[in-house]
Amino acid sequence: MKPAKKKPAEHPIASFLKSNLGYYTNPFGVQSDLLEDGAFNITAHYPGILLDTGYVIEICIEDSTIEEFSKLSGITTVEQLHFASPHLLLDLYHQGAAFLSVLYDNGECCWELVFRKKEGRIHVKDEDEDLSWVARKKLEKPADFINYITNYSKKH
Repeated sequence: MKPAKKKPAEHPIASFLKSNLGYYTNPFGVQSDLLEDGAFNITAHYPGILLDTGYVIEICIEDSTIEEFSKLSGITTVEQLHFASPHLLLDLYHQGAAFLSVLYDNGECCWELVFRKKEGRIHVKDEDEDLSWVARKKLEKPADFINYITNYSKKH
């Protein structure tokens, strides 16, 4: 008689997030979400800046798995998740594994652009308009992204 097949053990981060209603924000403001379909998202505000009212810059990894995130970040335990920093996500952005979501709300309209590094270039996407293009300007500092979306909003 063959022994019964055992289910693989659930990832400890998945168990932790499920016990916290699917989400957790660590002391550094990094939010992790585990959706019902198993998709893993992690988000943090851009580190070290204060933004004017109406602007938000977040670094995100969305629709990943915990296993994929662990391979990218080296975070494999709940204890390490407690210490994940926005700087870690910023490093992942520079590697092309995360993206920047830049939001501008002027009180009348709201725009969001997504910025991804790919093959040495920054790709921009306006998901609301289903438009994407390669940025022609050098975008490195938070002010560069703020100026970019502000100028974009004036044209749309």
